[in-house]
Amino acid sequence: MKSFDAVKTMRDIRAQLAERYQENTKRQLEDLRRIREKYDIQPPPPSVKRPAVAEDEAKYGGPILNRQ
Repeated sequence: MKSFDAVKTMRDIRAQLAERYQENTKRQLEDLRRIREKYDIQPPPPSVKRPAVAEDEAKYGGPILNRQ
């Protein structure tokens, strides 16, 4: 008898879902919505977005990380 391979099973599931979601990108959001309803999970709060141009970048012409 062949033993159960959990890693292979998870890889197969991940590959199937990737293919499914590449065909229709809105399908993933719909699946997540249904899972949240089924398990009564609240959606995460909106994240705080970083400004498109930080104050230092606007003053000095580039991101801080690229300066030497």
